[in-house]
Amino acid sequence: MENHKPELMYHDITLESSVEKLIKPSGLEDIEFDENEFHYTQIGRKRRELTSLYHVYKDIPLHPFLLRYWAKLGLKKELFDASRDEGKYAYSVFTPLDMDPNKKYALIYYCHGGDETIGKAETSGFNMLAAVEKYIVVYAQNGGNYNEEVDTEFARIMGELRKKGYPVDWSRVYAAGFGNGGSAAVCAACTYPDMVAAVAVLPGGNPFLDLQFYKGLEYYASTKGKRIPGIFIGGTIDKNNFPAPWITEYSGNELGAGSIENAVSNLEIWLKEIAQAGNNSALSYEDIKESLVNSEDPIKKEFGLNFDRAYAFRAQSVDWLGGDYFGTDGAPVMRFVRAIGMPHEMWDNHSEMTRGGVMTAKWYRTYVVTESEANIVWDYLKRFSRDKETCESLYSVVNCWGES
Repeated sequence: MENHKPELMYHDITLESSVEKLIKPSGLEDIEFDENEFHYTQIGRKRRELTSLYHVYKDIPLHPFLLRYWAKLGLKKELFDASRDEGKYAYSVFTPLDMDPNKKYALIYYCHGGDETIGKAETSGFNMLAAVEKYIVVYAQNGGNYNEEVDTEFARIMGELRKKGYPVDWSRVYAAGFGNGGSAAVCAACTYPDMVAAVAVLPGGNPFLDLQFYKGLEYYASTKGKRIPGIFIGGTIDKNNFPAPWITEYSGNELGAGSIENAVSNLEIWLKEIAQAGNNSALSYEDIKESLVNSEDPIKKEFGLNFDRAYAFRAQSVDWLGGDYFGTDGAPVMRFVRAIGMPHEMWDNHSEMTRGGVMTAKWYRTYVVTESEANIVWDYLKRFSRDKETCESLYSVVNCWGES
């Protein structure tokens, strides 16, 4: 069986390159998201199928139909601690049905979005690859609907997996999450850098908007100088992007970071101290704003950053823009990627079963995480590992599986 290869094609950006073909003449800022049209795309249909499944069986997470559904995709679902403290410490584990106990498997620890549950997080798309690429996925409630206790829950759950004998490749543990869960994934990584090989933040702005690296070394001293690579991924019209065009007009005080300037400092600290990019040029709010407003380069105008490499590609009928910062070893230690025209959330109409067994339709706000995002995230994460002896961050150009 051939290894699954995400449909990715990277292109260096020049003003005459293919990126211009991906952008409407009016520019990115005028692109609107058409929910109805999205529902009929490949990724839209799959996303709706999974979220509908969640709404029907959300109160019966181990319903036989659900278990058969995942088994048909080659996955075994298990659920732990669901009855403890109203489910605040519940976590589910998905493993390939053909998992070989004599082999080792990479693991993605996924943190749910704000005010969501692990059941909804299971529809994010990472399961769709797990059986083929041979990795384990853990979805954790982390102490509440806003991942309040991720800093202790991550270590507890990893310890339990060891005791239960899961064949985890402990050199390839990754933390990922959406929205508030993206910040939670970063907290887990910064608290346990010896264990987390890389992070994925969906979308790319939350840690810089919410966290407080700018307060000083004591806030992220637990990284102990260990490199934590990361991919920061979302849509071009996602309100939680950072840097993003909206910062040129921002005048409020709702940022956890306290100000736009502090958010820029957070980004700079991650870039230099945590991701350890080789590019040491300082970031400034004024320079970022200048690029977002006036740059003729489509990548700089979208991100406001001077990447070491910029590119455009197409994945599952969606057009993407991106850029990388490289480490001293040439590894893409910090990757920004955005899908043209994709938002942070949308409203969906789903059928739900009432207590009387009657199906009724309701409207729900739902976050937009697609199968293609999971595809791109895994393509990035799987190349990083952490040396078991020295805890050094290692990068491989080999297109490897999760199984080893």
